[in-house]
Amino acid sequence: MRHLLVPLAVVALAVGCTPDVAPTASPSVFVSPTASASPSVSPSPSPTAVESFPPAPATESAEQAAIRAAWMEYWRVYEKFAGDPSLTDLTETQQVTTGEAQNVILDAIGQLRDDNLAFLGGWQFRDIAIAEPAAAGAGEVTSKMTYCVDRSRMRIEDSETGTVSVQSLPSLAETAVMKQGKDGRWRLAERRNQEEAC
Repeated sequence: MRHLLVPLAVVALAVGCTPDVAPTASPSVFVSPTASASPSVSPSPSPTAVESFPPAPATESAEQAAIRAAWMEYWRVYEKFAGDPSLTDLTETQQVTTGEAQNVILDAIGQLRDDNLAFLGGWQFRDIAIAEPAAAGAGEVTSKMTYCVDRSRMRIEDSETGTVSVQSLPSLAETAVMKQGKDGRWRLAERRNQEEAC
């Protein structure tokens, strides 16, 4: 399987898994916004707000709940900076990531800004499974998450024109590794995904 790096403008900020191969940068894939030139004759109702994250199951342990909260915080921070190019202090992105994920989030946000695009949300996560934390060697504790990313209603804005388009992209089956720091906080360490109906 090839190793891909895809900006989160299309919510594919991770790479496909290739066992025992170090991540390499691949050409980026972008979705250009398209504008509809025909005005609506009558006012349309506002779209219903869609919750990005499903509620946690009642059986989730306290540790799994902490991992879920850290993962959701990562996505909140990503959306904040991917959606507002005027924010220039990206320190917060480094507080919710560790390892390779620290560079990946910066690269994805930088690529969006280079292309004058802003990501305004519209994805949904489902089928979230969080493994109980386990020792990963060298005193590290990690937890593996699997989930589906529904990208059928992604909203992208052209930062120059203000035109917002809704993009419909294939779903992603994604795996994330969360790592607990020495401060006890969980952070995103890596993400891998592939297009797959899920």
